[in-house]
Amino acid sequence: MRLAIISLTLLLGGCASTFDSELPAVDEYTLNTTSNRAESAATAPTSVPIQLMQIEAAPGYDTRRILVTHPDGRVDVLADARWVGSIPRLLEVATLDQLRAAGFDAHPNSAALVSPYSLRITIRRFDAEYATSGDPGRAAAPTARVVLDVTLIRRRDRLPMATWMVSGAAVATENRRAMIVSALGSATSVALTGLVNELSAVTVLKQ
Repeated sequence: MRLAIISLTLLLGGCASTFDSELPAVDEYTLNTTSNRAESAATAPTSVPIQLMQIEAAPGYDTRRILVTHPDGRVDVLADARWVGSIPRLLEVATLDQLRAAGFDAHPNSAALVSPYSLRITIRRFDAEYATSGDPGRAAAPTARVVLDVTLIRRRDRLPMATWMVSGAAVATENRRAMIVSALGSATSVALTGLVNELSAVTVLKQ
């Protein structure tokens, strides 16, 4: 009986492996944003807590798919590839890391605290742009583009204290998935460095 159970277990395990192997493989990628990829950010002018609101996204960007844009404006995705989380979620983690690295007392939207200021970010672009048409597999390497709208809000009356736009761009070294993902990380680092520099210059935080 014991041998029969073992044999049945092996048989079922083999069937599961067969079924799994028939599913298309999807590679998952993390968004690597490190401060040494961009210019040095300014130092935070205040120790006042700032709460990062839940990041919003323009239509099409609240997704785990890795997006590419063609010269005619058509949006496509990289086949069999996706982010480990949604674009807004990945950007939230990267933004908090960048703010804290610059010395800001930054907290996520889920934090249970009453901060005097909140930061609202809307994703306008987060894709790799091809400059020439044709088969992406043989096209020139694309340029990763990240564009963010940012608003600093005073919590007590919900008035915007400052509003600005930041962007980042980085050319992929090759027209390959890993290189495109790396370029998107670099473009994000540039955009977030711009965000930190602008936030550091906001007069109300220096008072």
